[in-house]
Amino acid sequence: MEIYSLKPRGEKSVLISMLGFASAGEPCEVERSLERIDLNEFLTGGDAGVFLIQANGDSMNTEIKSGDWLIVNRNLQANAGDKVLIEINGKFTIKNFQPFRNGLRLIPSNRDYSIIHVSTKDSCEVFGVVTHVLHSFKKI
Repeated sequence: MEIYSLKPRGEKSVLISMLGFASAGEPCEVERSLERIDLNEFLTGGDAGVFLIQANGDSMNTEIKSGDWLIVNRNLQANAGDKVLIEINGKFTIKNFQPFRNGLRLIPSNRDYSIIHVSTKDSCEVFGVVTHVLHSFKKI
């Protein structure tokens, strides 16, 4: 598994033009306000504990596709319903986080997969909370 660190605030920026906002519902006028957005700042919030990792597999396929890039923040506390990168007994997975009685339930979004029940007998650490999913529709 390769995890890539993103640049913290103050380092060289990656700027992209933002055209405005468009409706994903009924068609409407686009209010054009061309401005430059710092992608690094947008994705990391200037936090050095933010990493990039590529998803592999289809257990989360209604939300995260195999090949998607995930922005993972190590400094956020995982809450119920968050998508997390978690290490269980030395192996990593991405699942929906759900505290449950004396352990955790790690819930896939693909119903073909079973819920993973994590107990106090398991070695478990939340590596980080997924904050963004970068999904490509077309390779350039």
